[in-house]
Amino acid sequence: MNTAAGVNVTVWGDGEPAVFVHGSFGWGEETWREQRPLAERYRLLLIDRRGFGASPANGRVDFERDAGDVAELLGEGAHLVGHSYGGVVSLLAAAQRPDAVQSLTLIEPPAFGLARGDSAVEQLIGNIAAAASSTEDPAEYRTLFLRGFGFPADPVRLEGADLHAARASMTERPPWEAQIPLDELSQAGLRVLLVQGDWCPAPDSARALAGAAFRAVCDVLNDRLGAERAVLPSAHSPQRLGSVFNDRLRSFWERD
Repeated sequence: MNTAAGVNVTVWGDGEPAVFVHGSFGWGEETWREQRPLAERYRLLLIDRRGFGASPANGRVDFERDAGDVAELLGEGAHLVGHSYGGVVSLLAAAQRPDAVQSLTLIEPPAFGLARGDSAVEQLIGNIAAAASSTEDPAEYRTLFLRGFGFPADPVRLEGADLHAARASMTERPPWEAQIPLDELSQAGLRVLLVQGDWCPAPDSARALAGAAFRAVCDVLNDRLGAERAVLPSAHSPQRLGSVFNDRLRSFWERD
């Protein structure tokens, strides 16, 4: 289905609604494919952010505009789940409509503005900015982006939806520019689950850099929002674990 603004939303299942927001280099069905079993009991709404998947681009990708799209999609109330850049979008959407958020799950959001001064955060910001300024080729950007995280990424040819997503990711407004209204979110009393990877499967270089940077952000969010916290055996995308992640998410949703 499409929203009034023309943003594509893939719908799986029926029941209590849950909105899922993807991060960079992905799209709804690609990022959340392992969550499809949750559709046996829930109505999953997988948004393609503008410029990703089947959603048309409309200028530069911007977390504030994405947040408006997500806030609208919450309807009269829904669970909200955001991965990476989508976690930043979800924080902002929740601040816009806290009464419509039944629960908020954040998977390693790069809200690096919350942890400025941390050495890993500063290095990762510098690496991402350098990748964005050094090429106009989407495939090369993806390679430089991953290397900036500490992964020994080899160049790969991109085509189709993967190329489309990489091109959109090149235009993303840097997530560390987001002003996260933590006081407002805290006062709203939202139920928040923070999901992190332990980064043990990743190379030492990625674990020491990107893993440390996301941990610093999650430390701030945990402290300020009184969140639950789950650390799973993964790098940056623990939702790829499938049932391990799904069981944890389902138990969080179903708890009174």
